[in-house]
Amino acid sequence: MPFFDQNPLQQLSFQPDDADAVIDLRGMLHEQAMQRVEQLLDDPGVPKTYLLQFDAAASDGRETLFLPLGRRLLQARRDGVLTRCLPIANGNAYFIAFASDPASSGS
Repeated sequence: MPFFDQNPLQQLSFQPDDADAVIDLRGMLHEQAMQRVEQLLDDPGVPKTYLLQFDAAASDGRETLFLPLGRRLLQARRDGVLTRCLPIANGNAYFIAFASDPASSGS
């Protein structure tokens, strides 16, 4: 069995420093965080890739933003607004990439 200095699967996933910009949703109420994401999806601005950080799961059993945010980002991908939306390895952020021309990349 070969010895790998680092995990070769790391190259297939996105790392936090791959994004052009970071949006920190940590500490926000879910409604505020989702409103911020809606604003971003409506007008992404200059950066084409973002890292959307949110609070990690805690032992209190409350829902994190992972599922509701993931569902919304997948819908934006289906609508052609995003070309990529993937969780990063630690599970408390999503890497998203905007389509260069949303009108031409619809499903």
